[in-house]
Amino acid sequence: MASWKRYLTAWSRHHRSGGFGIHSPYAYRFVRHVWRQPLPYYAYDGIRQLLDTIKGATTAAQRRDMDLIDEREARLLFRVTNFFNPQCLLQVGAATGVESVAMMEVNRHSRLYLYDPQLEQKALAVRVLQTQLERVACYDDIEVAADDFLAGGEKSSIALVNTAVDAGVLGRLLEAQCVLILRNLGRDEAMSALFDTCCALMPMGQTYSNGKIAILNSDPKLQREDFSLWL
Repeated sequence: MASWKRYLTAWSRHHRSGGFGIHSPYAYRFVRHVWRQPLPYYAYDGIRQLLDTIKGATTAAQRRDMDLIDEREARLLFRVTNFFNPQCLLQVGAATGVESVAMMEVNRHSRLYLYDPQLEQKALAVRVLQTQLERVACYDDIEVAADDFLAGGEKSSIALVNTAVDAGVLGRLLEAQCVLILRNLGRDEAMSALFDTCCALMPMGQTYSNGKIAILNSDPKLQREDFSLWL
């Protein structure tokens, strides 16, 4: 979502994020108790400390280049993962590894399928994930990563997409009722286009987005709705 559009829709997004105008009981619960949950969680302190450590060792320009996640988004990743509590997680693009830590903190038995052909060049992500390596399977082929991920057979699995990939892969994940989380919609046109494509591939289900990050739930039991929100 372009910055001027975000400005023009700010009031309506903030209003909707309070639950106003949301008629779906499921969506109301998700928005109020997951998207905008005001209460603290046990993982928040660890997420903040990790981000503060990275910020203290890098410049603002370096943080932009390495795609360091915002603390609010990192907390949201934890809350969404906590809500669905999956055993299997797929991540496209390692970024700094903070996203992985936030999601894997929910369930100490969960397994992460990480696709990033350039992972060896991302020293920070490797360092951040060092303590979790026994739970991480790394891939340089997205199709193989998706196959192994889907072989887990869990409908509540979550896939986090940091960088654009072929829409056909995400279409398979949506068909398998995986929850998709797409980041960088506001700074990457390819990711924004991918979000639009994924929305078109969903005959049923709900999406929640603030123009920067989006959550797509393709559950066929849910009426097709899109919610523009404030985070």
